[in-house]
Amino acid sequence: MLLFVGLLAWGQGVHQLCQQCHTEAASDVEEHAHFRKGVTCASCHGSSEKHRLATGHAPPDRVATRAQVVALCGSCHPAERKSYETSKHWAALQAGAKAAQCATCHGNHAPRAVAKMERTCLSCHASLPAACAGAGKTDAKLRCATCHPAHGFAKR
Repeated sequence: MLLFVGLLAWGQGVHQLCQQCHTEAASDVEEHAHFRKGVTCASCHGSSEKHRLATGHAPPDRVATRAQVVALCGSCHPAERKSYETSKHWAALQAGAKAAQCATCHGNHAPRAVAKMERTCLSCHASLPAACAGAGKTDAKLRCATCHPAHGFAKR
């Protein structure tokens, strides 16, 4: 327990250091439920000491690739990861294509509202089958997720 409290305090300290330059991202993170549970900049980006001490450009320790985001988020959300790994989006990602992954729908630093998630779907899936005509537009209760599970994307 003491180790967890120590890691939590260390992460919060790194977050404060990041906030000095990355104000908007740090503010967004602070509004996220993950932050209240101890997830900070360091959780995803490492301590990034070289980045923080650099006078020029030095990348953080970690910046997850699209495919790595799934493993990163899945380390705390295993059921969602398992479901996602059955999806066409996962197959496309594994084939090297640009495809939706956790941050596409949920955001990197700030959580996204359901309406924004749906607009994200429509950015790639602009031509919808007749069964989807008007989904999310005419009936506030009818959304992509009405027929498609949130992480697996297979038709219900």
